Amino acid sequence: MNTLIEPLRLTSHLLPKAAGDFIALSAIGAPILAVILEITAKARNKIFYDKLAKQISSLSLIMYVLFLICAAGAATYFTRRFDWLTEWFISTSSPLLMVYITVAFTLAMLLPYTMFWKPMKGKKPLHILLGSCAAFGGIASIHAATMTMKVFFIQQAAAPFPKVPDLPFIYHFMVLPPAAGLCLAGLYLIMALSFAASIGGLYLVLRRNKDDFGRDYYKFSLPVIAKWAFIPTFAQLVAVAAVIIYLCGPAKELLLSNNTTAICFGISAFLTILNCAIWIVTWKSATPMRHKIGLTLAPFFTIIAHATVMAGAMNLYLTM
Repeated sequence: MNTLIEPLRLTSHLLPKAAGDFIALSAIGAPILAVILEITAKARNKIFYDKLAKQISSLSLIMYVLFLICAAGAATYFTRRFDWLTEWFISTSSPLLMVYITVAFTLAMLLPYTMFWKPMKGKKPLHILLGSCAAFGGIASIHAATMTMKVFFIQQAAAPFPKVPDLPFIYHFMVLPPAAGLCLAGLYLIMALSFAASIGGLYLVLRRNKDDFGRDYYKFSLPVIAKWAFIPTFAQLVAVAAVIIYLCGPAKELLLSNNTTAICFGISAFLTILNCAIWIVTWKSATPMRHKIGLTLAPFFTIIAHATVMAGAMNLYLTM
């Protein structure tokens, strides 16, 4: 019984972070997906791709609003618990300033991209440019967040209460991140597409009656979104497994003998594979709307899988 309690305890503690990561990365991935779908619509001259792109762009704006609410709540909570964190959020030397800039730029591009879809119907190149800028802003946000974490953890290793470096904030972004940072950013980008498509499937199910584009549209769009969910999720599964194997190195026996870590990783892998099965079935189905229960559950499975893999990694780190 204790073997099961510890993974559940760790996972429950990390569920809020997992949900926050899901919202943030979905917000970043949705504009990328919307632009790809819009370009595909123009290239293939298929109106259903354009309708799907419009729905995903609306979803991206919703996810960004949720992200800003969650980020503001988290910042308020942690600065009240740890006074020294306030400097990181308000100092003009803080690398977090670059995160603010990239998020603001993304929203500045995303708002007209989403709101002026119909008015700019005859100006597709300009409209796609707006969406591409929003997508680029999201990718830049991943880079800014990754570099900010790097600076923070370096400072934390030097002092229990890390201070903001006495350098212009732009200095930290004038050098390429190390290989580990690039790999982490790449994994975040894969997760962004995976999470965005996952929540996209749920969004289409929820909007079925409101955006009634007909049975043929949902017969087309749900397999498309399922395919976009499956491919990056499978890539994420392979990448995470490779990272775990690489980090363990000579300590593979520790991984196998650590029941808590093994259970956490096992649950995460099972839920991820279950999601892949849901999306493959939807992708290949002639009646994809019949799988709406699976599409509804998939985002929640994704959040739990993310929480359990973080719980396993944290437990492995603490026991090494």
